[in-house]
Amino acid sequence: MPKVDFSQIWPELIGLVPVYARDGTNGTRILLEHRQAIFSDLKTKTLLAQLARTFLFDLQAARRAFGRVCGRCYAIPVAIRPGLVLLPVRARQARVKDDGTRAYIVKAKIRSIRPEYRGLRKAGTRFSFCDGSSLVVPHRWSSVREILLAADLVEKEAAGLGGYPSGGSGGPTPFRARESRPDYCYRNCPQSGLCRPPDGEED
Repeated sequence: MPKVDFSQIWPELIGLVPVYARDGTNGTRILLEHRQAIFSDLKTKTLLAQLARTFLFDLQAARRAFGRVCGRCYAIPVAIRPGLVLLPVRARQARVKDDGTRAYIVKAKIRSIRPEYRGLRKAGTRFSFCDGSSLVVPHRWSSVREILLAADLVEKEAAGLGGYPSGGSGGPTPFRARESRPDYCYRNCPQSGLCRPPDGEED
């Protein structure tokens, strides 16, 4: 398939999600806002590297720097540019070791997060996006919240280094995870009540 042109589609990018095609190809679903997802036969980490190169961004150096900022040595959020802070979350079980399990979700596109249930048991996390679409991943909801809090720190650090406001270039105030017990959503989520799990169901 033709090379994905991130310079054209990045404003619509919701996320890069590793998937297996029907023929077993290990590829990536490129989620786009208000558009049908694109399938690429490239691994997610390869597309992530292409996205970073689009903005002449040193991904490895940024991970080291942002890891120190948020105190993480794995699943480190990365701020590539205003409005393009990526959250790494576990999206599947890999069939073989090198297939990759992590999706990269654009923080600015998230409307809310909530635990996903299968019966009475938690079965991962549901991301709801600004265009009304959603994605369920097997990553534990409590762990996803930790990554979101780390992303807040990374976004603030990048804003200070890059000289741009953390709200991006003229866009709305970015979502931020709250640390207090009563609220399990972002500050300006219109459905914050849906993000709070039933009493006694916390991880």
